[in-house]
Amino acid sequence: MKVHVLLGAPGSGKGTAAKQMLEAFSLTHLSTGDILRDAVSKGTEVGLRAKAYMAEGRLVDDDTVNGLVLARLQNVTGDMLFDGYPRTLSQARTLRDILSEKGMELGLVIDIDVPQSVLEARVVGRRVCENSACGAIYHLQTKAPKSAGVCDLCGNSLHQRTDDSVQAFRSRMEEFNRTFQPVLEFYKGSPNYRVVDGNRSPLAVFESLQQLF
Repeated sequence: MKVHVLLGAPGSGKGTAAKQMLEAFSLTHLSTGDILRDAVSKGTEVGLRAKAYMAEGRLVDDDTVNGLVLARLQNVTGDMLFDGYPRTLSQARTLRDILSEKGMELGLVIDIDVPQSVLEARVVGRRVCENSACGAIYHLQTKAPKSAGVCDLCGNSLHQRTDDSVQAFRSRMEEFNRTFQPVLEFYKGSPNYRVVDGNRSPLAVFESLQQLF
């Protein structure tokens, strides 16, 4: 069993790329961001703890995230795609140890690279359907809904995630840049490490990803 890792900053297009890869390559998805947001919406103990971090644009602590990942791996069969994990050097080392203990193999480590100015424009303009069962994502400039503030698919209201505000995004990026460079250095020595230019259309990015598999 292989675990592929998809890396990139907030707004780099990891989520879109992950969905395309899941369909094309029959992978099981693990997104720590989705898991944490679900926990926040349900008001679980982990969710309440994570909410304070996310509202301030800070990364959720390593122990919480690593615990979620380990729990997710318990009953999984087949190859997986990790979307946005690991985000710190400690998480990368923990993942290495988990894979070793479980006899799993590290597959491709793909870094989707996008300039920070482009990332901010993408994130701040993003709007998400408040219906968690739908979860459709829009953008005020590039993918606006037909009716302002209303989801085209289910008719529920759209909202801006707390961590998508300008202030929260810039705070996230400061911490992301500080913690992400050690992760890149950790993986750059791996023969499986790849960089993909994410400052292109989703289709162009996906075509590059297809060439890696």
